[in-house]
This record gives sequence, C-alpha cells and structure tokens, in this order.
Amino acid sequence: MSQLPPGSCGLPFIGEALKFLKDPFWFTLSRTRQHGTIWRTKLLGDTVVFFAGPKAFSFFMDPENFTRQSGSPKFMQELLHPDAVPFLDGDRHKARKRLLLAAFTDVALDSYLPNLFTIFERFVTGWVTASAATDIAIADDLSQFGFDVADMLFAASDPLTSNTTSADDFTTLIKGSFAPPINLPFTAYGRGIKARDRLRTYIGQQTAKSGEGSALGVLKNARGPAGEQLSQAELEIEMLHFFFAAHGGLTAAIAWILTVLGEHPELAGRLRAEADAKLTDAVPDLATIRGLSQARSVSREVLRAFPIAPSTFLGIAKKDLELDGYTIRAGWKGAGAIWATLQDGTTFADPTVFRGDRLGDDAMNALPHNAFVPQGGGHADGHRCAGEALIQLVMPAFASWFVRRYDLTWPAQDSAPGRGGLGPLPRSGVRVAIKPRAS
Repeated sequence: MSQLPPGSCGLPFIGEALKFLKDPFWFTLSRTRQHGTIWRTKLLGDTVVFFAGPKAFSFFMDPENFTRQSGSPKFMQELLHPDAVPFLDGDRHKARKRLLLAAFTDVALDSYLPNLFTIFERFVTGWVTASAATDIAIADDLSQFGFDVADMLFAASDPLTSNTTSADDFTTLIKGSFAPPINLPFTAYGRGIKARDRLRTYIGQQTAKSGEGSALGVLKNARGPAGEQLSQAELEIEMLHFFFAAHGGLTAAIAWILTVLGEHPELAGRLRAEADAKLTDAVPDLATIRGLSQARSVSREVLRAFPIAPSTFLGIAKKDLELDGYTIRAGWKGAGAIWATLQDGTTFADPTVFRGDRLGDDAMNALPHNAFVPQGGGHADGHRCAGEALIQLVMPAFASWFVRRYDLTWPAQDSAPGRGGLGPLPRSGVRVAIKPRAS
C-alpha cells in the first residue's frame, strides 16, 4: 500500500521556509539523511517533495511527471522574471532553450577563451601584489571575479575592468533571493528588488549594443529552424537569469579549486606536470583544455564534493504519481535535491571525502543516469542548466593555467563551507599568498 512521503510541515503557511532559506544545502542534505531519497516539507503554503539520488532525481526530471510552468515561488519569479526559461515549459521552453544553447556550442565557447584568460590574469596579478608581504583573504575578489566573467559574457563588458556598482547590486539581489519574501524598503528582499531594477536598466543598456565577441553577441545572432530569434525583451530577461546562474557557480567553483590546490599540494603537483606537458604561453583552445584529463577530473570532483547549488527550480506534479511506495499528489510541488544527490553514499563511496581522481572519464561513464548533477539533470534541451559546459570549461582552464604560472601558499584556516546562500565559500574567506612560479 502506498503512503505519503515522510517529512514535516513546520509553521502554519510559512512551513519550513525560514530553515530552507537560511541554509538550503544543510536543510536538503540533513532531511535526505533522515528520511531517505523521497521526502516532503511545506514551503510558503506549498507541499514540496524533494527527490535525491539518481532514481528519484530522474523521476522528478521526467517531463511526463512534473511541469516547471508556474512551479517556482512567486517571489523567485518576481526576482528573475516569470518568463525566464527556468519557469517555462512545453513548446515555449523548447524554442527559447534551443536559442539559448547557441551561446554554449564549441565554437562559441572557444571564442570566449581570450577574454576569460584576460580576467584570470588581471585578478591573479592583483593577488600576487597584495599578498607579497602577508596572506590575504580573497572571498570578495572572487565574488567580483564571478561577476566580471558573467559581465563579459552576458553584457559584453570590457574584460580589463570591473563594474563594481553592478556587482554590488548583484550581491544584493542574491541576498534577497534567500531572504523572507517581504517587499519593504528595509528588508533584504525589498533591497533585492530595487537592485534587480537597477540591474535590468544596466542589462538593457548593454543588450542594445552589438555584443560582438561575447555570449550576448552570439545570442543576438542566434536563429531557430524557422528563423525565429530572441526579442530584445527576451534577451534582457535571459541575461539577468544567466547572471544569476553564472555568478554564484563561478565564484564558488574557483574558490574551491584554490582550496583543493592549497590543501592537496601533491594534487597541485600532478596538475602542474600535466599543464607543463600540454599548455604553452599562448591562450589554449577548447580542444587543448578538454585534453587536460586530470584537471577535468579534479574539476568534476570539486563540483561534486563542495556546495555549489542546493536544488533545482521547482515543478508541479501533473497527476497523481507513485514512486517506491510513496504517493505524490497532483498539484504538489517537487524539486531535485542536487546537493544531496551529489553526496549520495550509494553512488559515491565516502561522499564527504574529496578525491581528485574519483571522476575520470571512465568513472563518469559508469555512473548511473542523473548521478552527477551539479547543474541539474535531464537532457540538454530540457531543464538542465544551459551553462553547464561553461563552468566545466572555466574550472580546468583556470586550474591548469594557475598551477603552471604561480606558487600558492595556503595558511592554516577554516576551510569548511559557510552556511546559506548560493555557492557558499570557505568560512576563512579563502586566505592565500601567491607568488610567480619559482621553478
């Protein structure tokens, strides 16, 4: 006989939203450990079922079971825009996603590399100067780094400069997205709405330009099979969405890359040997970066072992469903528990332990479907993150370039992840001392 998934409801109407918003990573992981791979909670009046582990995650990602249309909370739709691609489904979603994927083809990714390496060098050169006498905390710089990469790609900004004003607005927007959704001038959510409005103005100005040499330019020129293209309004909506997705992921990914290089010097040595053998002083192309097998393996394990994204956007059950003896009622909401799936001990032995050689190509091919889901699961033309290929390019590119050129000193520090938000960084603030490579 089927039964309802285990879980708890929390307070009237609010449910457990405050606990979830305070630390969505720990909330979803601890509940999965307590209840198993299928469990439910209440968030702002909605019953939400979380699905963890390859089987349950795949069940949620099946478009026959859940629709994303109007699934996510109104406050999140208000922050990004109700017509952003994560909140669409059906033919509108397919048509929009097809156009957006043009920014992440091999040809497009290859064209971004010179500007990416310009940003790498600008930031690391600054860290070398600042840490000449003592170690420094670079968490704030990493946040600006993540914004600058997104700004270069999705707003065609100059890779030689930082737009600190819009970066500050974006930080305010992120804080608002993980705060109680009370739209008043003095609340974090209210300040997030105001910051969103300023960002929309900035993005509107940038999308009016050609965008040549950036993802923005690629998307302005993208055409569907019948010649359809993104309107100016759609471009502005999706560029804000891409900023939201890219900033946190890139910031956290580079922070944790530096952490593992500092905490595992033998691993840094192996990556240096690979980089010495395969890289030159010239900007590498996409094929060269994809040939950095050890750096790519380490990058995958960073995405698995450290908190980048807690869960997918929400969907709505299309009909009464059943999985593993549990009933999910039509109209209930669901989400894929990304972090809990990546920490699933039935898939990954000793999941809390970082192992740089865990996820080589052969190991990846042997994983169950939807086991490695740092950017969500499913098919590329479905609700999988469009920018997955971008972060999996930036990480090995940065790691290999960095170890080939620089020596990293990693002072004793608390490298445990902080709590809350999107892509929390080490509690220490990522303290480093960096010098040009001695030998």
